[in-house]
Amino acid sequence: MDNVNAALIDIRNINRAYELSTDNIDKMIDEISHAKVCTPIIGKFSSGKSALVNTLLGYSYKILQEDITPETAIPAEIVYSDSIEQVTIIGNNGAVCKTMDINEYRNYEADANTVKSARIQLNCRNLQSIPDIMLVDMPGFESGFEIHNKAIDNYLPQSLAYVVTIPADDMIIRSTIGNILKELCLHDMPLCIVITKYDKRNDDFEETLAYTKESLKRFVGERSLRFCNTSSFTGEVDDFMRFLLEIQQQSAKILAGKYRRLALGIVENTENYLITTLKGSQLSESELSEQEDKLHNQLATLDSSFSKQRHDFDMEISSCVEEIKNDVRSALESEESTLVAMAMNNQNISSQINQVVRNTVTVSIQNRLIPRVQKYVKKMAHTINENKIGDVNISFSFDTKDFQQKMTASVVAVAAGIVVGLPILGLLGAIVAGI
Repeated sequence: MDNVNAALIDIRNINRAYELSTDNIDKMIDEISHAKVCTPIIGKFSSGKSALVNTLLGYSYKILQEDITPETAIPAEIVYSDSIEQVTIIGNNGAVCKTMDINEYRNYEADANTVKSARIQLNCRNLQSIPDIMLVDMPGFESGFEIHNKAIDNYLPQSLAYVVTIPADDMIIRSTIGNILKELCLHDMPLCIVITKYDKRNDDFEETLAYTKESLKRFVGERSLRFCNTSSFTGEVDDFMRFLLEIQQQSAKILAGKYRRLALGIVENTENYLITTLKGSQLSESELSEQEDKLHNQLATLDSSFSKQRHDFDMEISSCVEEIKNDVRSALESEESTLVAMAMNNQNISSQINQVVRNTVTVSIQNRLIPRVQKYVKKMAHTINENKIGDVNISFSFDTKDFQQKMTASVVAVAAGIVVGLPILGLLGAIVAGI
């Protein structure tokens, strides 16, 4: 990370000398200065999430409120600070609503309808051991499927792992947790199962745990899961702390790799500008004029080729949209009997529809849309490389994994958001708009 930061500073100085924009560089340097690996902690209400974090923090008083209502429950983002301890409240628009000290926050009641999250900066020993990790205490999932959406859409792109809490005195895997585990597996997200309230385990705990592991397979298949036993009553969090330390060891490498790739793109832009400028400085005025005419002709040819490829791609995407819509329609039709039964029992079917749509769209995008986009990008790159534009060096990079994650997250977020209060046809139309 130090090497990446030093390189960015060097490139920024060069860009300033040649009056090139440094906006992207400044933004990345600022982002690197506070980059964290996000680790959300999820579970049902009263599963011991907040108590687990309070115990981990090790204060003589509770930082996070426990047993709060869904109306006041917001994600609490907890990070290490080597100086001031404070809490920043972020509104749904992303702006800072207010800042407060820790004591004030302990009695603070947020309005979950207007507040997005609370960023808590603390100076404690355990957090000092994991300075590159941001723990996120998520509201319980019984508060509605909107929390499900936020937990995935807001935090998945920046997360290394998800922590799922299951209390030892209630180890039944309910659909609210099972469904989110299923969705996280679609994104190949590492998972850790933390058994909370270990002091309340019964005599048949090992048998119950074996049954729970078997139940989890319905949602995660044969996927490998990490299990930790914790108890806030006895202060037992060593197992969980070891897991976080493992993430900390991985996080430095992951963060450095991420920003190194991004920095290389900026370096290439500056390098190509300098190469082109040096070559241009060796030409006479008439040669420059001739070169300009040549470039105009080459660009016109290139633009014509791009236009044809864009048209072909638009046709493919239109077909892909219909395929995704049909996937969603088929998935919903296969759930018809379940939805009818729920409706007949006066149950709210929104959460079930939400889960079906999210999972179907995720799989469809990965299987249908992403391959088409990759094919299109490769064609564009080939066209660029085949038509050399004078002496201009053109670099064209495409991060498949990053694109897949962002595209999937954005379209799924649109699809899931429309579930609220709109008919299914409106939902399918929203998928088109998202793509």
